[in-house]
Amino acid sequence: MGRSSEPGEFYLGVGVGPHPEPHPVGEQYEVELLLNGDRRNIADEFRYLTVEAIRGVLKERRIPLEIGIENWQHDLNIGSLVRTANAFNVNQFHIIGNKHWNQHGALMTDKYIDIKHHQTIDDFK
Repeated sequence: MGRSSEPGEFYLGVGVGPHPEPHPVGEQYEVELLLNGDRRNIADEFRYLTVEAIRGVLKERRIPLEIGIENWQHDLNIGSLVRTANAFNVNQFHIIGNKHWNQHGALMTDKYIDIKHHQTIDDFK
């Protein structure tokens, strides 16, 4: 039995389909998403909005917490930490050391959080 990428018993459809007409109007809306549906893994209140619009809303709600992690190697755990920091809507995430990290593990949540890179611990201070 072959695997299917279509929604079904083991793969549930994510998101919502095209927005019913009339479509909302404004620069905060992504026209392509309104027409074709929004399959991103985001809260329903953010459906059909641009990444910039979502970041603007989240910025107003951020908690005054910043997280820093030292990246000695190409750490696979950083993506998980970014995802968790995004879930708590922290103000900023700092990566110290190696600039490259496993963005795949963040599951695209790095689009919605401010990440700042520092070469050394002294740069972070």
